[in-house]
Amino acid sequence: MVSPSKRAAKKVLRSKDRRIYIKEKPAKTRCALCDKKLHGVPNRCRSELAKLAKTEKRPERPFGGVLCGTCTTRVVKAETRVKHGLMAKSDVDFRVLKYMRK
Repeated sequence: MVSPSKRAAKKVLRSKDRRIYIKEKPAKTRCALCDKKLHGVPNRCRSELAKLAKTEKRPERPFGGVLCGTCTTRVVKAETRVKHGLMAKSDVDFRVLKYMRK
């Protein structure tokens, strides 16, 4: 009988009567707006991620681990323009509104 922890693992047939079980790596983290891969965020399973320090899990900057640098710039620029009255809140892209402070 297969151990319960290996039941969800990917099965690979090595020979006629021998199987091995492989843990799949989790997917790379992606930007919430443009779907680019995020830099500075480790690609590890939960148990390994829990052992890392907080600063090793994500970048220490606004929207670190959620948005890429390009999208962070877009959000900050839109927020600043709305704050200073150069742009109406209705003119901002609706996807960016979610990340702007109220």
